[in-house]
Amino acid sequence: MLKVAVGVIKNQYNEVLISKRSKKAHQGGLWEFPGGKVEEGEKTEDALKRELLEELNIEVLTAVPFIQVKHDYNDIGVLLEVYLVESFQGKSCGMEGQPIKWLAIDSLDKSSFPAANKAIIDALNLPRYYPIVDESIGGEEEMLSHLKTLISGGYTMIQWRAKSLNKSGFKHLAEQAMALCKRNNVRLFINSSMTDALEMNAEAIHLSVNEVLAMKNKASSLEGVLLAASCHNEQELKAAKELGVLFAVLSPVCATQTHIGMKPLGWSQFKSLSEAVPLPVFALGGVGPETLDKALSNGAYGVAGIRAFGR
Repeated sequence: MLKVAVGVIKNQYNEVLISKRSKKAHQGGLWEFPGGKVEEGEKTEDALKRELLEELNIEVLTAVPFIQVKHDYNDIGVLLEVYLVESFQGKSCGMEGQPIKWLAIDSLDKSSFPAANKAIIDALNLPRYYPIVDESIGGEEEMLSHLKTLISGGYTMIQWRAKSLNKSGFKHLAEQAMALCKRNNVRLFINSSMTDALEMNAEAIHLSVNEVLAMKNKASSLEGVLLAASCHNEQELKAAKELGVLFAVLSPVCATQTHIGMKPLGWSQFKSLSEAVPLPVFALGGVGPETLDKALSNGAYGVAGIRAFGR
């Protein structure tokens, strides 16, 4: 498998720098996030700095691990180790004559990129907030009403779970929720077993840690289905990454009514765990919109919660 260092270079306008591959190269003629092959014995971050300087005249000052992407093309397998580069110096230019341009993240067209780059675009488009709707809010009407409130409030990615309902009851309610979200261009992650979620034609599934550990690498056939996972420690985060989830939720950060009996991680341990695995990680447990800045400063990508949102 070819190991590649990739840089997502962001400027002060929240734009990213992309370059166009030579028509003679593998996946030629497509746009990509710049980077290159990691040589034998070379550290990935060193390879990234070398490639960006050679290709773009950019000197990397800081690079933070973002995600890892495994992809098998028909003729080659690649492992992309992706870094966020937000601190650099030098005026960017195509040192090898390749076209380059800065684009807003929401303007990135996945059809113009190699397949392996599409997961990077999905991760870049993640919102900072991940509200959860579950039966602790109330009955079916209350859950749907709360979902509508979240949608009206501008939240674009929501988790739906109702562990106490039987399979048919959950399916009936979840299908209503999915239809509502689809009409409003909101991504709804269904928290249930993989089998049940696929039977509902869910396009996004939030997996329990038990499902993650049981599946291992079995998700490779789930073309077009986005996965997220609940995690509580480093082993579970690593398993989620290997499975290829878009992001993970790590909990509980602080004491909360929904995790009675579980020792809170605390921000220090949360930071250590989230930085140990190249994966966007949302903080859950005693957090909400008002603690986003604290979460970001401790390695979180964003915050998740139930009662903290839309109430």
